[in-house]
Formats: sequence, structure tokens, C-alpha cells
Amino acid sequence: MALFVSSCSTKFKIAAPYKNITVVWGLLDQSDTAHYIRIEKAFLSNTLSSITMAQTADSSYFASLNVKIERINALGGLYDTIHLNRVNLDLEGYPKQPGVFFTAPNYAYKFTNTLDPNYIYRLVITNPVTGEVDSAETPVIDNTAFTVSNLDDSTQHRAGLDFRSSLISIQNVVVFSGSYTAPGNFSYEGQTTPAAIAEYVVGFNWVDSNILTGAKAYHSANYDLGFQAMSNGAFNYDVNNVDMFSAVRSALGVAPANTLRFLNLTSLTAYLSTFDYSTYEQLQSTAGTGLTGNEIEPVYTNVSGANVLGLFTAKGTRTGYTSIDVVTIDSIKVNPITSPSNVKGAVINGVLVSY
Repeated sequence: MALFVSSCSTKFKIAAPYKNITVVWGLLDQSDTAHYIRIEKAFLSNTLSSITMAQTADSSYFASLNVKIERINALGGLYDTIHLNRVNLDLEGYPKQPGVFFTAPNYAYKFTNTLDPNYIYRLVITNPVTGEVDSAETPVIDNTAFTVSNLDDSTQHRAGLDFRSSLISIQNVVVFSGSYTAPGNFSYEGQTTPAAIAEYVVGFNWVDSNILTGAKAYHSANYDLGFQAMSNGAFNYDVNNVDMFSAVRSALGVAPANTLRFLNLTSLTAYLSTFDYSTYEQLQSTAGTGLTGNEIEPVYTNVSGANVLGLFTAKGTRTGYTSIDVVTIDSIKVNPITSPSNVKGAVINGVLVSY
């Protein structure tokens, strides 16, 4: 998937003289009520170790930035401007995970406007100290133009997921598919749709019921089907039923002693993203890491400026729930792959039902 390494990759010398390198990350989603853009800076010192600098907030944040979103209409003209405020993500309910880097403060730039797919969103970052201006653009994925067959097809949704088979040797395929319909007049950087890549996640949910104490514990685990390039606005995952049984076994594991398992509704989440994200994901997956890696910074950036790296783009999200059909649950109970998980039935309307 490494299509644009030579044109989009930038390298710098490890021992280069110090300069501010702006690092940007923003992934706009129409389903979000608040949108956050992380804008930080890379750091380099001839006297301090990177571990020491990682503990200092001043090493990663600029003292002052002017950040705005310009909405660009279909004719390429400026429609309006949205100014972003710096907020502490800890206070927004998104604390930073503990690790090598400092955990507080935890800054990002926020706006709350509803995303409109009729406009292109241009991020403009101005450093008032250096006068440098960085910018990036993205279209928006319209979640109302995004279908997921397992959620929207009434017949398929009513039947539930079907990967029945009590024997490993009996093969069939579970299909997870969907599509995106772009406006007829959409045009951005030569593309007729903003949607280029899909990711699909199946979430298994179940209840552990202790037969001695009657205690019930609710659990969940995800089966990520990975990324897939879209074709003619559609995506289609064909998953072998053996892989589905293996995913159930991996999620539930072997049942603890005196524990019965009951499957709850299964969550289905499909994500779509842009050509920029598709290129980013493709190059990240092929760049190499560790001793064989040939990059010391991300291999792709769509942010323009003198000293800037990062990704500013958009994604779409559709999520919902479906059942696993009764015959498939019977198969899960006896299939040699999943039988150690001790599934005995399902949760229907809040009641444990054995089959």
C-alpha cells in the first residue's frame, strides 16, 4: 500500500539543530458533538535526554497559537471561519494515559459546530511568535449517506449473524458489507467521493453466570476485521465461519469453573475514512519498525507548512446491534473450537435463555 512514499515522506537528521516542529492530529467525525485537534511540538536537546524532556509540558506545547477552521464552499470560496479554543482534555473527560510522557496538562483545540458535508474544512494554525502558518484540508464523511447491510437490511438484520456449523470441516462465509453514496456534485482533489477506506469491528457481548452464587458479570471483546480499500463506494468483508468461531473463542476464552455463558446482542461498527487516511494507513503498515525501519518520523503528512507533520482528516461511523441466530448459538455450544467457552444460550429481553 506504499504508493506515495517519495512525494509525501519527509525525513530529518537526528542531530539537526533545534527548531520547532509542529505535530498535528485531528480526525473529524460528524457523529461527535465536540471536535478536538491535538497540536503539539516535537523536541530535541543537546543537553537533556528525551525521557527528561518528555516529562516537561513546555517541551510539547506551544505557549500561544491561533487556530481556526475555514469552511470552503463548493466553488472554492471562504464561507465562514470557526475559531478554536485551547482546552484541557482532562476536564473534557479524556485524560491522558500514564506512560513516559507527562499527563498534565493535556491540551487540545476544540470546536463544537455541527459538521456539514457540503463544505471542505481547512485547518489553519498560526504561530504568533514565529509567524509560521500551517494548514490542512479535509472533506467530511456524511453518516446519513453511509449504509451497513447487517444493520440496515431488514431481512438480514432480523435473521442475525449466521455462521452455523458444529464441525470445523464445514465451511461457509459471513458477509459484512456496506456502501457510501456521495453527493452527485462532490469533487475534491480529483475524487468524486470522500470515502476511500473502511474498517469493520464486531463486538461480542456476553454474561457470565455463576451457578453457585447466582452472580452475573457482563463482558465484551472486539473482533477487528481490519482495513479494506473501498471499491465503487462499497466495502465487503467475507469472513470464513471458522474465523468467526475462533473469534468467539478468543473473546470469551475458557469458561471459569461453575460459570455458564450467555451471548448478548452483538455490536457492529463500521468506520469510513478519506483518501488521506487511506494513504496514511497504507504507508504506516509498510514503513517498517525497529532496527529495519528507515523513518524517524511519520511517513505521511497532509499538513502544509515549513516545519510541520501530522494528519488532519475525517471519518464516518455507523454502529448498531444485531443478534446471533439460534442455530448458530447451538453450533457455538458444540463446535470443538468454542465448546470450552461453555456458551449455553443467549440474553433475550434481559432474560437468560438456554437452548
